[in-house]
Amino acid sequence: MTFTLYGYERNPRTRVVRIVAAAEGIELNHVEVVPRKNIGKEEYMAKFPLSSGKIPGLEGPVVMLTETLAIVTYLASISNNAKLLGDGSKEQAAQTLALWFLPLIPNFTDPAPYNKSSVDAGKTSSLRLLSTLENTLSTRICLVGDHLTIADIMVTIYVSRGLEWVLDSKWKVEHPNIMRHFEVVANMGPVKEETPNIDAKEESQV
Repeated sequence: MTFTLYGYERNPRTRVVRIVAAAEGIELNHVEVVPRKNIGKEEYMAKFPLSSGKIPGLEGPVVMLTETLAIVTYLASISNNAKLLGDGSKEQAAQTLALWFLPLIPNFTDPAPYNKSSVDAGKTSSLRLLSTLENTLSTRICLVGDHLTIADIMVTIYVSRGLEWVLDSKWKVEHPNIMRHFEVVANMGPVKEETPNIDAKEESQV
């Protein structure tokens, strides 16, 4: 069964879908859509009219899906070979999908003009969430249960963007539990395959 994924390589949400598909051995065709640059946006919105232009989108033989959580849940549940939904129980699946979604990157398709106060407020909020994550990981290897799940993949991909733009060397030293978790997930086969340039050693550009 082959699916078509609409999005672009550096988009964190698109990356999460690609990783989950790779982990499950699901073949994806890729169509580049970069809404904020109007690349493929018109065609994408015609195909996914309820998306508001937000990526990614997934097209399959019997499905047309938007929203990252919906897409990865569907792909992982086809066979759940990689156990990315946890142990199969409804309780753990709910935890996996809802409890550890960490939105470090704003979820917009047409960015507003730069506003320093808004950026600073967003950074403060994200750092607060990351402090909670650091404390949680002090007693855990995985976020849900004893096996890497979608939750771990999503958090790692969003943290990678933070490392690229906001989180510097000092922050990394002060958050050893997050960095330990990051290294574990970043070295998963499907993650390395789909995001070969993910690297905690890169310095923040801000």
